Amino acid sequence: MMTVRRLLPILVAGCAAVLVVIPGTAAAAPGCSGSVSALRTTCSQASIDRLFRTTDAGPIPMGVYRGQARPMGGPNTGASSAIGSVWAGKHFYRGWLTNRVFGGEALPANVYYGRSAIDGRRVIRIDYARSGLGGLHDEIRRLGNGVYLGYGFDGPRRIVTFWVWR
Repeated sequence: MMTVRRLLPILVAGCAAVLVVIPGTAAAAPGCSGSVSALRTTCSQASIDRLFRTTDAGPIPMGVYRGQARPMGGPNTGASSAIGSVWAGKHFYRGWLTNRVFGGEALPANVYYGRSAIDGRRVIRIDYARSGLGGLHDEIRRLGNGVYLGYGFDGPRRIVTFWVWR
């Protein structure tokens, strides 16, 4: 298993390449069902933000969840595919998780209820201090269809939109 010190530069370089090399797409069609497909290809960032603000945290997930992500902004199939070649979801345990990356599991994080940096409401917070990455955290909330929608943060800045599902 790769150590965090060896894995982190690879992840950062890969994400930076995605953000720099792959251009964003035009604004998405209005409306957003919150389905896995719509989140990837149809939902605008404003629609996703609206979904996130209007949902509750829900129960903390347990087990393996598949995932997709995209940089902040509108749908970007190329960027989503590139991120998908690195990150495939999360494996939730009781009180912690690992990220499913490069066909294995890495970057453990503590999982608990907390307050959102966005709106102060309750979220499921994923804190990467356990991996030595104290400035990074995720926030997720459960949509009515069982999909968990969230954001990855680097300090106070949102850097990625992602969703996980069974």
